Amino acid sequence: MIKLFRKIRYELLESNKIGKYLKYAFGEIILVVIGILIAIQINNSNQRRLNQEALEGYLNSIAQNLESDLKRAERINKTRLELFPRVYFVNRRMAPDYYQIASEVYGLDISFEDRYSVENIDFMARAINDSWSLLYLTPNLSGFESLKSSGFLSQLQGTDLEILLFDYYNQVDELIILENNYNDGLKSSFEDFANAGLEGTFAFFSPGTQDWRNEFGERFPELMDEIIQHPTLIPVFRWNYDIILKYENLILTGRALHQMIVSRSKNFTPEIKKSLEAVHDEYGDRPYPKIMRNGVTTSGNSYGVASAQGNTGVNIQFLDSLTAVQFYPQVWGVYYSYVGDGVIDPNRVRDFSSFDTLRLRMRGTSGGEEIQIALKDKSNPTDGSETKVPLTLGKEWKNYDIPLKSFAPTNLEELFIVASIIVENKALTVEIKDIEYR
Repeated sequence: MIKLFRKIRYELLESNKIGKYLKYAFGEIILVVIGILIAIQINNSNQRRLNQEALEGYLNSIAQNLESDLKRAERINKTRLELFPRVYFVNRRMAPDYYQIASEVYGLDISFEDRYSVENIDFMARAINDSWSLLYLTPNLSGFESLKSSGFLSQLQGTDLEILLFDYYNQVDELIILENNYNDGLKSSFEDFANAGLEGTFAFFSPGTQDWRNEFGERFPELMDEIIQHPTLIPVFRWNYDIILKYENLILTGRALHQMIVSRSKNFTPEIKKSLEAVHDEYGDRPYPKIMRNGVTTSGNSYGVASAQGNTGVNIQFLDSLTAVQFYPQVWGVYYSYVGDGVIDPNRVRDFSSFDTLRLRMRGTSGGEEIQIALKDKSNPTDGSETKVPLTLGKEWKNYDIPLKSFAPTNLEELFIVASIIVENKALTVEIKDIEYR
């Protein structure tokens, strides 16, 4: 080809066709330039392909890390969701009202003296001992760290994938700090308890192995009470629900991130946006929607009772994974969940107007129980004039969904009582597992 071009140029010069020669030379230069540009374009395209393959390699590593981390996070969160109610139940099993409801409502042949039974001590010992088992997420950060140091992260700049990547790993950092602090408290609790040298410790953690009642005699109840009430166990009983919330957020964010990586999407799809709506912004204005989980009132909320008989006649007991509310016959009695800790304050409110539904997972102990559900804003008078929604409960567990518009004209932007159960002129018992806004 080169020899052909040379021959053409030579023939043009020999025939003294300078104009045609210059045109030909100019055309040849253009062809060369076009060739160079094509070569550069091919090279750039190859480099972009190699960069994209390298980026996908790092992202695939992150996806693999996410798979293992999320499985462990789900196991840890499930364990704590099961453990926290058990720990909460320990103190209830030492209260006389628990034995009252167990006898009157559930027909169990037990009394307050049975709090020192082998079965009861065994339950408490197992719950406390399980609480001392430290749980750590220990996430695999190798894929993300490699991506950051590679320089390929710039290819994601400005994309939703970049935002979600940093959001997820920032959540990981926050969770690690909270989890380390929580586990440090449990570790100190175990060490301090072990060093306290309490006389009945072996009997408490080995119920039924010997006749400890005969060995300790009348001192046995005193020794057991000393263990349950010992200050070294405070970190065990003051479990941190915030760690559950952070795990839930991490799992939801991690699943969305994993889905984006495997689908090779750099921007949010409608499905991803929908899934991320369930992530609770701890620093935003929208309140945490789960008021009760497995019978336990969540952080930032409290509960109380009121009645026509001076706040008596309503017995609240936590029973393993549910809250049982026993109403004695009177003109009216109410169990309520309210915003904040400590004494109820009508001026301490939250805005629930962004939700559509109040869901209560409940059942009656007999079936056919007639109750009323109500909310209160800070302007409602305490005369029972708030809007009430009637429900008839079945004997099986069921989700009762109540549209929030049913509580009109209650101002959802200023709720201080976020759920209440009202019973009038009846004796009945209601069991509650979950209370949630949706």
